[in-house]
Amino acid sequence: MAVFRTTFPVAASAETVWGILIDFERWSEWNPSVPSISGDARLGGTLALTLAMPRRPSAKVKAEITELVPERRFCWHGNVGGDRLFAGTREFEIDSQPDGTVLVTHVETVTGLLFPVFRAVMGSAIQEHHDNLNAALKDRAVNMR
Repeated sequence: MAVFRTTFPVAASAETVWGILIDFERWSEWNPSVPSISGDARLGGTLALTLAMPRRPSAKVKAEITELVPERRFCWHGNVGGDRLFAGTREFEIDSQPDGTVLVTHVETVTGLLFPVFRAVMGSAIQEHHDNLNAALKDRAVNMR
């Protein structure tokens, strides 16, 4: 198992960040890590995603929205061959600050019997994928003000 966790400040409101996260039709405009996502933004909804790993082939996956709390939390979980073989959970938490900005915590948890093979093949591209999404989300939110 691996957990990639980052918390970063964003000079934008929770409403702005939330709006970006659930506007799936526009992810391709800003997100190099997940350039395609479709589905209904509802609890239990199924998402179809394209995950773009730096210097690696893109992967098309399906995930289920497991948590959806407006302007606070957005989480999904997907797997390949069942959770036992390979699974990933992505969480976004938005924490409003007194000055009108937010702290965004992005957690990516990857598990399963095939994870060691995935890590060996992907190497540092996993962390880079995570970091690229963070930077793109921050940039999009700041530039929407």
